[in-house]
Amino acid sequence: GGMQLMGVPVDNEILVILFIYFVQGALGLARLAVTFFLKDELNLSPADLAALTGIFSAPWVLKPLYGFLSDGLPILGYRRRSYIFLSGILGAGAWLYLSLVASTPLEATTANVVASLSVAISDVVAD
Repeated sequence: GGMQLMGVPVDNEILVILFIYFVQGALGLARLAVTFFLKDELNLSPADLAALTGIFSAPWVLKPLYGFLSDGLPILGYRRRSYIFLSGILGAGAWLYLSLVASTPLEATTANVVASLSVAISDVVAD
């Protein structure tokens, strides 16, 4: 019975994983907007942009830590669901902060690092 995708039964877990990877792909467009915001609104130089891009990717270096954390410290009895939910809230908050509040390079950097952290956590948990 149920719906299948390429011969694999599609359940809620598969849908969540597909959604996580869709969001990761869509973030490429968001990164383009962030680059223009940093360059045009905050007047950052190309060197500053390059440095910040490196800082934005820092949460991805710690991916093994997030895996150990989600496996060893369940939240409300769940090892994955709670982390996916919390990382979604964290990411949404970071993007809202960036779009509505951030007006300095430090605020924009903080929001981007938190947004990157949320995607890195959901990526680890989905894998």
